[in-house]
Amino acid sequence: MRTRIIVPHRGLESAKTRLASVLSHEERVLLGERLLRHVVGTAVASLGPDDELMVISPSRALADIVGPMGASLSIQNGMGLNEGLEQARQAALDARVDILVVIHGDLPKLTRADIAALVRTLPPTGGVTIAPDRAGSGTNGLAMLPIDAIPFRFGKGSFAAHCAEAEKSGWPLVAVNRSGLAFDLDTPDDLRRWLEMGDAA
Repeated sequence: MRTRIIVPHRGLESAKTRLASVLSHEERVLLGERLLRHVVGTAVASLGPDDELMVISPSRALADIVGPMGASLSIQNGMGLNEGLEQARQAALDARVDILVVIHGDLPKLTRADIAALVRTLPPTGGVTIAPDRAGSGTNGLAMLPIDAIPFRFGKGSFAAHCAEAEKSGWPLVAVNRSGLAFDLDTPDDLRRWLEMGDAA
């Protein structure tokens, strides 16, 4: 089974705007790069010999970061997370990819085992696995076989929306609850908790 991991990203200049009250623009750019490097590095290390990692973003500057790490950059046409992911999915369909995995680029505690769990729990005859955020409302990881099993519904309440799409489609759905997938770094409270964990040193 050939797997392609997709990491969507808005670009470092637009990263972590919700942290503007506690971090300067330069600090947010540096944090965004650190998080992206962690996610891409972890994902690349989890790839099999026939697997691939693609970052999709409107920012061409990310090529200098992700290219040397073993990932490709696809330039997103237009804006919007779901629109960019549909563009990435079409490229995967054209390439005859079997399994599509979407992982957000702001997961500071992501591990190779987290990614493996997301793929391993996919029903072998087809289905969807979904990793919710800590609140249980957002989606931090998503895998599907076939790769067009459900439409992307990222945004507010995306966990429930993706679950509803899986039910509508008839494909089995498995929730994957792991701390490395659940913890995303978006708000000042998230940053404070990460610092308290000691992982930010």
